[in-house]
Amino acid sequence: MPWFDQAPWLVALAPFLGLFLSAFTKRKDPFLAGDRVYRHDAPARISHWAHAVGTTVCLVSGIILGLRFTPAFVDDGPAAVLWQNAHFVAAVVFLFGTFYYLGNTIVSHWRLREHLPTKNVVSYTIRHYSLLIGIKKFTMPPEDKYFESEKAAYVMAVVTAVLLVVSGLFKAAAHVFLALPDGLMNVMFWIHDIAAALMLVFLVAHVFFAVIAPFSWKTFPSMFTGWMPLGEAEKEHRGWLERLQAEHDERGEDERALEGAAKTAADEPTRTVAPAGGAPGAQGR
Repeated sequence: MPWFDQAPWLVALAPFLGLFLSAFTKRKDPFLAGDRVYRHDAPARISHWAHAVGTTVCLVSGIILGLRFTPAFVDDGPAAVLWQNAHFVAAVVFLFGTFYYLGNTIVSHWRLREHLPTKNVVSYTIRHYSLLIGIKKFTMPPEDKYFESEKAAYVMAVVTAVLLVVSGLFKAAAHVFLALPDGLMNVMFWIHDIAAALMLVFLVAHVFFAVIAPFSWKTFPSMFTGWMPLGEAEKEHRGWLERLQAEHDERGEDERALEGAAKTAADEPTRTVAPAGGAPGAQGR
């Protein structure tokens, strides 16, 4: 018996758990530390990998089971149930990661801005990748934490994830407890499978540019450790690094001011004790 039929409540629990945990999550802003830059905090890495693993296994299992426009690679039977179970587990992980990220974005809404493309998305993307392949006629302003091409890909990922979640929840509801019209469900199946194909395109491109391509090798480990080399940030994300440096210098000034105030406060009792000690002599005179 497929696990989905045994524990469909996990499909509802995963989003709730993601949102619930995000309410108690403490985020850490990027900062400089010696020759390293802290780029991704633990909550960002958790949501990323939950989403990544869930998406990958969902895509593989969904393709094996067959889409509306592709054949199935397994027949009905134990093999199909095995891949249905893999799809179910991956969907639960995907939902947790997606809603954990959504909750963090709601709580720390200002972080969303760093992911959104600007009006320069097309021109900067052309310049960036032209320079990578050796076309020297282009120049680039200092890059932000994320390239404009990454920001455009982010929008695509969000749209496809929304389509997958909504259509997937319709499919789950119809399977478990809700009688929905056949025409509506046919539309939901098509939306789900088309969105899956788009997500596959995004995933392949993301893996190539973020993992396989040599220019990504110094940045990619930050998705495991949180840290990237300072030299790589200077080379690829100078605009972002300049902001971090300004914040770092400002914090240093604030810390020095606090230390000075603390020292002054510590010295204050010493200055007030002296008159008190001279008072008896004054009375004697």
